[in-house]
Amino acid sequence: MNNRLKFSASPQSLWLLAGLIAFLILVILTGPLWRSLLVAALIAYLFNPLICWLQNRLRLSRPITAGIVYLVSLLILAGIVFGISALVVNQVPEWSVELRQAWAELVVLMERPFTVLNFTIQPQILLDYLERASSNAISSLPEAGGGWLGGLADNLIWSLVILVSLYYFMRDGQKIVPGLINLVPAAYQPTARELTIGLDNIWRIFLRAQLIIFLVLGVLILASTSLILWLFRQGWLPLSPFGLVILLIGVYAAIQQVDNLWLRPQYMGHALKLHSGVVVVALLAALTFTGLLGALLIVPVLASLKFLFQYFRGEVPSLASAAEPQPVAEPEFSAEPEPIVAAQPATAPVEERTDEPQNESEQHEE
Repeated sequence: MNNRLKFSASPQSLWLLAGLIAFLILVILTGPLWRSLLVAALIAYLFNPLICWLQNRLRLSRPITAGIVYLVSLLILAGIVFGISALVVNQVPEWSVELRQAWAELVVLMERPFTVLNFTIQPQILLDYLERASSNAISSLPEAGGGWLGGLADNLIWSLVILVSLYYFMRDGQKIVPGLINLVPAAYQPTARELTIGLDNIWRIFLRAQLIIFLVLGVLILASTSLILWLFRQGWLPLSPFGLVILLIGVYAAIQQVDNLWLRPQYMGHALKLHSGVVVVALLAALTFTGLLGALLIVPVLASLKFLFQYFRGEVPSLASAAEPQPVAEPEFSAEPEPIVAAQPATAPVEERTDEPQNESEQHEE
């Protein structure tokens, strides 16, 4: 019997709906906290296969394995940060000279008026406005309770929340889903397990696709940056430092548009069985209203909603039976060993010949 959950207008369903609405309001009011926890949960979910593999390979407990992976990840992250910082510090004198040259060229360009469609535009007005705005922003820093320093402190606090919660998600995250399933009534626990299996498949596919996309984008950005800088150093790009900065910004913007408009919709849509047009619209809307984190999660959320809709419509086959391994029949052993008998060679039966007469009449005639 298929015990799939069906909703009705009962008082229990109304209380459940009211509790869900109250929970959503609480999530909205405490948005930064939940975003930090969500980032930590996603990173822990990404590390979970590695932790399980090491736990089975090293024969260690889950807390020890999670602690090892956590410490190694922090050391690698710290090494990357220190390496980038050392590279930036070594290049600061050269970059400062190039930036001063670029700023001088920008000032010269902004002092020259230009005409567009018979309208004369004075860039000096825009330059004066930018100078006044920057001076006002700097002067308002002490009066605004810290200004950008306060924002930096908030980011550090939420980063600390992510690092602390990440360890506990890596250590005890595998207990969350079984605990939630145990809270469901016993009659609906098979349904909860099937939903868990389906959603887990969707998010695993999403994470694999996301890693491949990040790898492709990283290769494109690194290769394009290295090529442009090499051509500029060799003198094959007759550009000023300001022109080089503009070119790099344009290349990065083009790569980002390729990611948003072609690579992510095509690959994500194919992997999660979503229409590429829906993926494009969802990415642009999420990037506009919710920022980078929303744009990162909108595609698997849509795939999860599609799976839930198809499941409750009965369009998804049962997943629990397919996910459970079939028991292997063990051979039966007897207490006393059977005697070993040598195999006899197979021979064809030989027909016996008899010298007896075929009938008695011939015997009487003799």
